[in-house]
Amino acid sequence: MVPTNDESCFPADIMLTRAANGQCNPSRPLINLLIQARNGYDWPAGTGAVQSQQTILNLEAKVRAYLANLTPASAHAIVEAISLWAGNNANSHDQIVAALPVQQVQMQKAISCLITPGQECIGIDALCTLPGISLVIASKIFRFCSPNQGAAVDRHASYFFNSLQVVGGGAATHFVREWANGRHTTSRLAIYNQSNYAYNKTEYISAYLPILACIAQAMNAGVALYTCAARKIQMNWTPADVEMAAYYWWATNGVR
Repeated sequence: MVPTNDESCFPADIMLTRAANGQCNPSRPLINLLIQARNGYDWPAGTGAVQSQQTILNLEAKVRAYLANLTPASAHAIVEAISLWAGNNANSHDQIVAALPVQQVQMQKAISCLITPGQECIGIDALCTLPGISLVIASKIFRFCSPNQGAAVDRHASYFFNSLQVVGGGAATHFVREWANGRHTTSRLAIYNQSNYAYNKTEYISAYLPILACIAQAMNAGVALYTCAARKIQMNWTPADVEMAAYYWWATNGVR
């Protein structure tokens, strides 16, 4: 089992302070790290920040169009497009592509929950019962269907926040991670049995998403905006933007 955190990967003074009212205040070095990482987001590495970020904008627009007339077919199209963008493994992606009509109906119902306040957890659970969809892919579907509330989690983002220290409160999150098998040299989010799935889904909903929202709020309130490479303008932060910055920084700087 890999360690759950490695704060030594961060430069000095990367931390959050949690106020008595629950507000999380990022340190100035953390603010700078997130801005730089979000400005330069370039994944897969070497794609180029403009192209990489434009691809995400294009997918956001495509999902918005599908959501405007959500049917089983458009729900299936949303899941398939996000699975492809996310680099879902070939077997899982093929299962999504081959979804039966009844499964496409389930996708529609699940996505309807994702975009309904208070029903997000129901939507995540419903997606994860379908072939080819793990918690990682379900969180990415939530990210694109509701970018002002949702955000993705995977091994890079989970390690970033597992390692991010909160003054007076330990680590920001406590996701469980594991080795895939003996042939793998990197760890993954532990979601492949019911116990680990339930634990990490709860951590995703109750700890991770609130911290991302809190950081985004603090960044916007402090006028610490980021510059979108594709749009070439400064932008307010959403939880998804915080996740993108954290993902990209850890993918290029953190342990695996």
